[in-house]
Amino acid sequence: MEQQILRTPDNAFLNLADYPFNANYLNVDGMRMHYLDEGSYNEKTIFLLHGQPSWSYLYRHMIPVLVDAGYRVIAPDLIGFGKSDKPASSDTHTYANHVRWMGQFVEQLNIKNAAAFMQDWGGMIGLRVLAQQPEWLDRLVVANTALAEMKGLEKFIVPKVLKLLATMAGKPSLDTFANKINYGNWAGYFKHAKQLEIGKIIQTLTTTPLSHEEMQAYDAPFPSPEFYAAPRKMPTIVASELNDVNADWAKLKQWDKPVLTLFSDQDPFLAGQGYDLKFQNNFSGAQDQPHMTIANASHFLQEDQSKQLADTMIHWLEQTQY
Repeated sequence: MEQQILRTPDNAFLNLADYPFNANYLNVDGMRMHYLDEGSYNEKTIFLLHGQPSWSYLYRHMIPVLVDAGYRVIAPDLIGFGKSDKPASSDTHTYANHVRWMGQFVEQLNIKNAAAFMQDWGGMIGLRVLAQQPEWLDRLVVANTALAEMKGLEKFIVPKVLKLLATMAGKPSLDTFANKINYGNWAGYFKHAKQLEIGKIIQTLTTTPLSHEEMQAYDAPFPSPEFYAAPRKMPTIVASELNDVNADWAKLKQWDKPVLTLFSDQDPFLAGQGYDLKFQNNFSGAQDQPHMTIANASHFLQEDQSKQLADTMIHWLEQTQY
C-alpha cells in the first residue's frame, strides 16, 4: 500500500515574521525536502540543524549574522516538519529513516569539510549522519542535544522506563506540561493532544517572549491533525535503535575535528545533566576548546540568545582556523 505524503500549502507560510528567505528543495526518497541556502556565493558552509517540533524558522536571527561574517548557510527542514513533505503515517517516522533522509540530503548537496550547529533532534540525527559521512564536516557545534550510548542493563531498562513515564503521564494538557516540564508530559502531550499548539510549546521552552506572529510561524507547518505524524512520533523514539546508535558512536569517537559545546543554563531537559560533558569526553577534538554554558536560555536557545550563539560560533571558527 502506498504511503500518503502530505504537503503543507504554500499559503500557510505567507508573510512569516522575520523569515525573508527563498525556499529550496531536494528530492529525498520521493519526497520534497525544504532547505534555506543563504550566502551561496561564500566559500565556507555552515549547516544549521533543527529538532522537534521546530523547523528552520528557529534559525532566522542567526542566519543573517553568519552570512554577513562570510559563510554560506544551509538550514534544512526535517522530513515531517517545516516546508518539507510530511508522511502521514507515524510508522514511517523511524529514527533510521530520519537519519537516512538527512544522509541523502547531505550526499546530494555534496558539500565536504563544512561546519554545523546541531540542536535537539538535529544532533540526534545529524551526529549519526556524520558518523556515516565523516568527510561532511570539519567543525561541529552541539547545543542542547544528546545521542544515547547504552550498554548492558541500561540499554534494556532505559527504553522501558521512558515508555512507562509517558504512560504514567496520561494525557497532559499544555498547561500541565508548562507547569511540570519533563519527558513524560512531553511525550504524553505530543501523543494525545487533539490540537498541537506548537508555538505555545516553543514559548514554554524559551526565556524570551515570542510575539503572536512568531508563535503562528511555528504553528504554520501543521494546519490540521493529519500533519502531526512526525512531532507526535519523535518523543517515543529517543531511545530506539540502540545497537545502531552505539555503532555510530564508535565511529564518531574516531572523528577528530574540533568540537564545541554550547548548552544552555535553563534547559529543563538537559541543563546540569552532564550531556555536554559526554560530548567533551568522547570527542578528541573537544579537548581544550572554549566550551560555554549559555546564560538566560532555555531549550530553544536559538530564540533566547541567537546573536551570542552566532557570534560565538564565528569567533570559534576563526580561532580554530576554519
